[in-house]
Amino acid sequence: MSPKFSLSTLIVLAAFSLTACQNSGNIYGYNFDTAKITYQISGSSVGTSDVLIKGEKKLIHNQITQKRLDGQEVKIDTILIQDGEKLYTLDPSSKTGSLVKQPFYAELTKLSPEQRKQKMILESIRDNRSPEEQLKEPPKPTKSENIAGQTCDLYVSGVLQTCLWQGVPLKGTASLPDYGIQTETIATKVEINPTISDSEFDVPKDYQITELN
Repeated sequence: MSPKFSLSTLIVLAAFSLTACQNSGNIYGYNFDTAKITYQISGSSVGTSDVLIKGEKKLIHNQITQKRLDGQEVKIDTILIQDGEKLYTLDPSSKTGSLVKQPFYAELTKLSPEQRKQKMILESIRDNRSPEEQLKEPPKPTKSENIAGQTCDLYVSGVLQTCLWQGVPLKGTASLPDYGIQTETIATKVEINPTISDSEFDVPKDYQITELN
């Protein structure tokens, strides 16, 4: 696992690996209609991540300063929008972005609710074991924690620790000391069923979007 991949996994922890108990109509089965989550990022990267969820639509706005081994700091301002199988990555500074279609979404639609739940947990915690190993020994939480007023289950997978509430990550840590990476992302506020307009998930018309697949 490269340091870039590990850090990206942590930064967008709440983005497109969102899972849930399969109890309602949408593919993720959330027990809420909408949610707004604020995250604080600390360690070798510092900043915030604001997440909006409405049904199967998700928006994540990451504003992060990444500290490199050479002492330089890199500022990251990225907006991610998922609408079904479509995933947009937007750069507010240049008003550009990319669009990819995610085969993973289509795969989920073909699974039963229980299979979908298990698949999404594996994706959320970045379980890189073989399918045979995963089937033989499914991931189990090590303990429960209370974060931002919600109870989540903590999973440990390699250098990552992820605490899932309804499958939604509320805390994640990544530790790669050889690469100078020690980062924690933790939810500081969770709002359940706030009013969120559909327009929040629209890509601004003045952005230039490149389709990558």
